[in-house]
Amino acid sequence: MAGAGPLAEPVGVAVAAGAIALRIARSTSRSVLLPVETALLGAVLVILVPALVALLDGGAGAAFLVLGESSTSPFTLADALLAAVAGLIALVVVRAKAAGAGRPRWPWEREP
Repeated sequence: MAGAGPLAEPVGVAVAAGAIALRIARSTSRSVLLPVETALLGAVLVILVPALVALLDGGAGAAFLVLGESSTSPFTLADALLAAVAGLIALVVVRAKAAGAGRPRWPWEREP
């Protein structure tokens, strides 16, 4: 991204991935909104964190350009879709645990 330096986008993706992982780790409810929450969280952080890095590195003009560039990038949409898939998988796991599903067992672990 112009004016933001080479690390703005990787830092944004790392922060978004960490925030999504924390959100998924603390999900205990069976809310159907978890995929939407993770998608929005991922998209917002992938847009705002590089803009913040550009603000600290290049000033307000660079931050505004990075904000516009990252908000219209197809990679932001891809990040949001992947975050929604991760949230959907987490929702399925939480609902399975609530229904009484346990961990899978190897054949030699089963009771005879």
